[in-house]
Amino acid sequence: MSQDAQKALQKDWAAKLLGRYIAKEGDADERLAARDPKLQLTALPEDTQPVGEEVPWLFESDGKMLVKLSKLDVDAYRHIRPGRPITRDLRPGRLNVCSDDDGKITKVGFY
Repeated sequence: MSQDAQKALQKDWAAKLLGRYIAKEGDADERLAARDPKLQLTALPEDTQPVGEEVPWLFESDGKMLVKLSKLDVDAYRHIRPGRPITRDLRPGRLNVCSDDDGKITKVGFY
């Protein structure tokens, strides 16, 4: 992928994700929350449906727009939380989603 195409893709994902919140998904997030009590991810009620067919990863609950990272249409993703270590491996096709302690998405990038 060319550098210009990658920048365009990053800009597209930033427009879709910035300011939204990461939804809690399954046992892995439960274990994560137990280890990192500052991290506050929002759980979706069982019967919550996506906002629309074209965005199966976007949900609304209690006035919050929530993103299910596992449903994003990307080859790979990584959730980067404040103060948590990350690997330094460069994978240009991986979408990195940075959030604050409340789970609000603050930055996205491919690296």
